Amino acid sequence: MKKLILNFIFLATTTLTTGQTIVNEAFSKSYLYESDKDYSQAISVIFTVYDVNSYTMNLRLGWLNYLAGEYIKSQGFYKKAIALESKSIEARLGYVYPTSAMENWDDVIKTYNEILSIDPYNSTVNYRMASIYSYRKEYIKAAAYAEKVVTLYPFDYDSNYLLGHIYISLGKIKEAKICLIRALHYNPSSIEAKALLDKI
Repeated sequence: MKKLILNFIFLATTTLTTGQTIVNEAFSKSYLYESDKDYSQAISVIFTVYDVNSYTMNLRLGWLNYLAGEYIKSQGFYKKAIALESKSIEARLGYVYPTSAMENWDDVIKTYNEILSIDPYNSTVNYRMASIYSYRKEYIKAAAYAEKVVTLYPFDYDSNYLLGHIYISLGKIKEAKICLIRALHYNPSSIEAKALLDKI
């Protein structure tokens, strides 16, 4: 009986290992096809081992379909990944790629708000929200997001430059100067930051 159990465990382990090796090989081939920009083959090879309950496979297919310009399909796979890992930030950030490509900005904002409900100080999302609201000329909202990033990363060039621009639009000249001077300390050759500073 003991020998029978050991044989069963050995067979189960061997089957699992073999199955995992096949999956790993499929991912490896998929990356090679992607590097050659052959997205249809990169997708096809994942489908040879596809498991609808696999977070990593759905995430991968979301990315590859985005690269292939299949935005609706891409969104679908990212949604499946999110359903499998409900707190996943990476899947939501992935979902934003096809959604942005389709210029569905309300959906982008909704997705970013979902991320911020999980991680309120996510610097990437706060920066992007500041950029969106700045573009929409909703500068008070934009400032709130940009300030979070600058608080966490006081020497970040992009965030200081963006916040400097937002502060100018809000008439906060003193605060704008501080941000733009920091941006120039980070990148003394920045023509954009210098032009904004000279403007005020």
